[in-house]
Amino acid sequence: MTKTGMTLDTRDFDVKFSKVVNNKIPHAAARGLSNTGAMVIRDSIMEEPRVPKSRGVTKEGGKRGQGPGNLRRSQKIEHPKIKLGEISIEVGFDADYAAIVHEMPASTNWTVPGTGSKYLEAKLIKNKEKYMKNIADEIKRESGR
Repeated sequence: MTKTGMTLDTRDFDVKFSKVVNNKIPHAAARGLSNTGAMVIRDSIMEEPRVPKSRGVTKEGGKRGQGPGNLRRSQKIEHPKIKLGEISIEVGFDADYAAIVHEMPASTNWTVPGTGSKYLEAKLIKNKEKYMKNIADEIKRESGR
């Protein structure tokens, strides 16, 4: 009886695969998170409930940063942090009163129609599939290179 054998040398693949898994994918995911952070901010301003925006003007002696539109202008998207097994990003509004406004009761009488509390949380729940797809698409683009 004649036998035939095969050998598959995976050394080159192992080296390249390790580079992809440990470097390219995390950096692509970080880019995707940054892009998605910008989407979250945009959606928080454009989709209801939108980030509140006061029509009034800060009174003389009023607390700095509480004038019309300052909450919206305080948007931030920090650079992603890449750690082994985890990529994170901070996205939101960093006016000193942003968290208080975000958590105000739904029954609050907002001065601008369409604005309201949970302006970030609502977007993360409503658009989670769109956001995750955006990150996955960035990883796919990188893996195709």
